Amino acid sequence: MNKTIFEITKMDCPSEENLIRMKLDGISSIANLDFDIPNRKLTVFHSGQIDQIEKSIIELNLGGKKISTEQTEQTEFKENANQKKLLWSVLTINFAFFIIEMTTGLISKSMG
Repeated sequence: MNKTIFEITKMDCPSEENLIRMKLDGISSIANLDFDIPNRKLTVFHSGQIDQIEKSIIELNLGGKKISTEQTEQTEFKENANQKKLLWSVLTINFAFFIIEMTTGLISKSMG
């Protein structure tokens, strides 16, 4: 596995992160993308050549340039636990309101 670091000078918010993720989505050699938006860095964990990845990043015209590529033994990547926790919280709240609305509707004999 290789680890390549890119500096992307015009990446300053999550919308650029999503743009990059969509552009690199179809490349099967990518194992993980690690974004550091405040420092405008992207770390790509990949197998094989970096040429296609580098070309895709440059095509976005966000000021992307390759800084370094090195071998790494890292094969496990952490999930974004905060997003997963937030999603479950929102789903729980949504379900609770569904139950409250159904109960209130049954009590008032209204299914509208």
